[in-house]
Amino acid sequence: MHSGIKIGIVLFVLIIAAVAGMAVTGFCPPAGPWPQPPWCTDKAQFSQDMGALTGGLYGTPGGYAAMPTTAASGTPLTLTFRAALPETTGPVVLRLNDKEYPMTAETSYLFTSSAIPLVSGDRIRYSYISGTSATSVQDGTVARSQEVGDGLVWMTTPVVRKTGFLKGHTLMDAGGNIPVAAKAGTLWTTYDAMKEDGGEYIGYDYYWAYKNTSAPEIVDEATAGLWNAADEDSIGLMADESHRRGMKFFLITELEWTVMPGEYPTKDNDAYMKYQENKWTQGQKTVQEMADKLTRNPQDAEANAYWDRWFAQFGAFMQKSARIAEKHNVEMLALGKQIDGAMIPANEQRWRKLIADVRTVYHGKLTQVLYTNEGSDYVSQILWADDLDVITIYYYNRFSGAERPSLAELESAMDGFNRKQFDPLYQKYKKPLIFLLPFQSRDHAAQQQWFEPMATSPGVEQDLIAQADLYEAFFASTLDEPWMDGAFTWGYWIEPGFNPKYSFEKSSSVRGKPAALVIQRWFAQAGTA
Repeated sequence: MHSGIKIGIVLFVLIIAAVAGMAVTGFCPPAGPWPQPPWCTDKAQFSQDMGALTGGLYGTPGGYAAMPTTAASGTPLTLTFRAALPETTGPVVLRLNDKEYPMTAETSYLFTSSAIPLVSGDRIRYSYISGTSATSVQDGTVARSQEVGDGLVWMTTPVVRKTGFLKGHTLMDAGGNIPVAAKAGTLWTTYDAMKEDGGEYIGYDYYWAYKNTSAPEIVDEATAGLWNAADEDSIGLMADESHRRGMKFFLITELEWTVMPGEYPTKDNDAYMKYQENKWTQGQKTVQEMADKLTRNPQDAEANAYWDRWFAQFGAFMQKSARIAEKHNVEMLALGKQIDGAMIPANEQRWRKLIADVRTVYHGKLTQVLYTNEGSDYVSQILWADDLDVITIYYYNRFSGAERPSLAELESAMDGFNRKQFDPLYQKYKKPLIFLLPFQSRDHAAQQQWFEPMATSPGVEQDLIAQADLYEAFFASTLDEPWMDGAFTWGYWIEPGFNPKYSFEKSSSVRGKPAALVIQRWFAQAGTA
């Protein structure tokens, strides 16, 4: 081999090693005419991506997100038991291996045991009893000290028979790490956890982004330089894996205002999220202004030109989504979420054409996700809804201003929205409703005030029971409605733990929280005919 070639190879290896070292440490070269590497143009996003590449999604193995380990056989352990059960005022006992242990009532539907000594490798059989009511017997093997959680109905609890009722969880993370986890094969344990928590469907948000709201210019994030953005391969992999596990897939499309590469370099994650939140606010304002302009004058040339461009670009997004969904046998596709400005009566014919175009490619169920609040009136707004198969409600209504309202107050508020908003919606379009539920485990949860979980959010306090109460009240007030066709959580965190750098433990993820047990129980009660 010529010495020049050898030197070239050595230099190439050294350059690769240097770049890798810079990436892991986050080192940035001085500013100059040369291009900056991606981790220097978008610090906040890069820190997330490198966490995924260097040992776990946001940290090192053995950190907060580490999977629990199994204790050696014969190791003394302790277990506590927590159960979500049908509401009861009487005492509840745990019958474990023919012994009975009293349960402490956290609420009228949630009960917890004291720590019970056991040994690793022991077989356990247990059920819950209250008076003459009992659950079915559960069994398993003790592997580690832990809380054993269940959401169960009494064996005498009547099942609400609903043909094709959708029971799902929506994948949730803090950036582009879901595609990374899918390609690495680490996402599938989350699928298993979703199934254990009663899920039969997996929901996934597929994003494109506004590069320019005023134009508008809508871009595919996977080709726009955004690291780890979902592409056809990763979405197809997620859908195919759900089917291999006996589950179904719901592809939810959404537009966002995200920070583009090089737009806002910073190491301060809270500052980064504040910048992005402001970008959302300003972007939504621009879209709404164009919606209002078209509504006031459907002949306005500027507004019509804007919305023609918008639908041409959004239509390209829907066509790509439809091709992916058709190829991978996705059971349901949502034509947009959080696109309120576009969903106005003046765009009716544009929507009908878009839906018809999608149906030439995709032959599964079509829906749209309606962001609702207590003042929403979609009866007169989405005139094209008769072209859909189902309507999805992104349920952001305010239920109470109280710190911790009673279940009765929550159920009354939700029943009121059933009568005021959802009965009329069903009566007009005759389309079943499914709900995407963003209930948070925070203080004043019933107010449904959004906060940024990717920031530290120190002014928000955790309240796990408040979230569980919202789920309990929702199903109690809504499950038996004739138009109720399913529910998805928004959402389900992709790891078993939460990074203390963020505040997802206070957010709407249900994973590992009492709300997940409530959902298990109600999903079990919503049988299929």
